[in-house]
Amino acid sequence: MHTTIGLVGVGRMGGALLPHLLAVAPVVAHDADPARADAVRAVGARWTDDVDEVFRSATTLVTVLPGPRELEAVMASAALLRPDALWIDMTSGDPRVSDRLAAAVEALGVQVVSVPIAGSPLDAERRALTFFTGGPPSAKAAAAPLLQHLSIGGTVRDAGPRPGDAQTAKLLANALWFAIAVATSEALLLGRSLGIEPPALAALLRDSAGGSVFADRHLGPMLDGDPFATFGIDRVVEELDTVAALGTDTGTPMPVLGASAAVHRAALARYGPELGELLAVRWLEDEVGRRLRG
Repeated sequence: MHTTIGLVGVGRMGGALLPHLLAVAPVVAHDADPARADAVRAVGARWTDDVDEVFRSATTLVTVLPGPRELEAVMASAALLRPDALWIDMTSGDPRVSDRLAAAVEALGVQVVSVPIAGSPLDAERRALTFFTGGPPSAKAAAAPLLQHLSIGGTVRDAGPRPGDAQTAKLLANALWFAIAVATSEALLLGRSLGIEPPALAALLRDSAGGSVFADRHLGPMLDGDPFATFGIDRVVEELDTVAALGTDTGTPMPVLGASAAVHRAALARYGPELGELLAVRWLEDEVGRRLRG
């Protein structure tokens, strides 16, 4: 089915995926940053400066973009897709935007599946990503072989029949991770103030009622000094703002996630749009005047 894969978005994640897409079919790629052209050509894909050419060429369109604003801008070219094409959107975005764009593209006869990515560029290189999938069963079935190829060491999780369902699941998973990271760091800073060093307290918390996936997988690297510099704090705030807007739309109060968003917003104001999913922890450290991390 994948006669030609069109890839829009060749940043850290899209670039890591590109060699694995090439193993499936020829790829024509575009990015808003023309400096990425050489890297695309170096792995054997075809580069184009014209995003419309990607849409005209693709039997399978893959979009890996920073967020919903960029996705909306790119999908202005959707009418150029052939009617038997498949659109796989790997952008982490807004379920309202995903559902609206999907409805417009499906009206053209194109199959649509939303598959926001959980994982890092290193996971993409290792084909160890997790995908949340949302869309009609036929579209998910059409996308399944490619997603399985990209997630040999990961998983593909069905979130529901609407593209926006996958975006909702990914947004909430991220929102909880951000909040747990901040809450765990607050606890460790308090523990240190009371005389328990962070590594010792972390070991106690992992096997307690306060344990979490964050504590199991990410707390150790954080304490060792890993900056988790694969996602910008501005994008963290954008996602948390989307969650807040969804709460307002549905009348769902979110005092805890709202408090987490306020800390992340303060980190963005202080440090600017730097890469770092844990810049909110740095903000806490700076406020207290103590360090958790190596």
